[in-house]
Amino acid sequence: MVKKDFYDSQTDLTASKILIYRKYLSSFLPKVLMQYGKCYVADFFCGRGKNGNANGSPLVLLDVAKQILEDAVIKANQPNAEIVIVFSDADQRCCDDLKAHLKSMSLPSGIKVFGPFCEDFKSIKIKAINTFQTKMPPKFFFLDPFTYSEIGIDDVKEFMSVPAAEVLLFLPTFHSYRFVKCANDVGALKVFLENFTEKGCVDYLDINDFNESIRQKLLKHIGLKYVRAVGLDDGARKNALFYLTKHRTGMLLMNKLVWKHAYDGVTVKAKRDNELTLFDLSMTSGNFIRIKEIFQNFIKAKKQLTNIEIIDFVAENCFDTKYANDILKEMKDQNTISIEYKRNDKTRGFYVADSNWDQDLATIIYRG
Repeated sequence: MVKKDFYDSQTDLTASKILIYRKYLSSFLPKVLMQYGKCYVADFFCGRGKNGNANGSPLVLLDVAKQILEDAVIKANQPNAEIVIVFSDADQRCCDDLKAHLKSMSLPSGIKVFGPFCEDFKSIKIKAINTFQTKMPPKFFFLDPFTYSEIGIDDVKEFMSVPAAEVLLFLPTFHSYRFVKCANDVGALKVFLENFTEKGCVDYLDINDFNESIRQKLLKHIGLKYVRAVGLDDGARKNALFYLTKHRTGMLLMNKLVWKHAYDGVTVKAKRDNELTLFDLSMTSGNFIRIKEIFQNFIKAKKQLTNIEIIDFVAENCFDTKYANDILKEMKDQNTISIEYKRNDKTRGFYVADSNWDQDLATIIYRG
């Protein structure tokens, strides 16, 4: 149950969560609409719509949807574009407040809103999955529970069984990480650790190690190739978002977004990462250095790799094609790799770019 004063203001941690949510939707929805003309978005645990004076996830979603449907390119290419939105929350006060906000809003005809439904999560989950199983356009599920006991890993797995589904899952991991050593004395915490982490009740190196254990469990339990953790840090607390997708392009998009707002490609620091800086500190971070070593060893072991295989490595390893290109350029300058091109009109660079994810344009060869 949500604390009585939870929605009175928006914390820095919530603002970071909303930032990632807004930025991803702003890139995801236009791509989907251009291809399919329609998409579905469901916001479970949607809340009241506002946190103090700041917009919460439901109003952020509606704001983004309105802007996208008003875009001239979308109007020209998909004049009948439609975004179908579902809101639900088990708290009647939240549903009543959100209904009041919705009544005061003027929405374009291309936005279809269902709810908010005041139902238990397990109940609305079954209805949603049964409904969406037969819908072909992409679906985006935002799961934002207030406590870690409100959702299980099999709930997430069921959503990911829906065709063309993506999930953005918020987990309040800081509490469970802090008290991991007491797990045997706290039943709900022990269940969460056994359910959601690969390592279970062990002494983790830090919160990032804990989040990585959750990411690995999601990958293996659900049978996915692409899962990304996004740390959220306001200095006092450290929670996380987990993004799950079946498609390389979605993962590349989220990777690029996180590397933009988290200098180490891991954690968005609420009180720092929205400030402008003249310098890109990413390549000095421990995470960058770790991935660079893994990437270079991958190239050495494989000997030959197409640009598509490298792009897929970037996606799976939560990296960014921008930095992969920097590393490849460094290796080329050191004469440790060479390039063979597949087309006469494509003979410059490595063609390691998000947009080339399905275009076999070059082979990178390790020379030692």
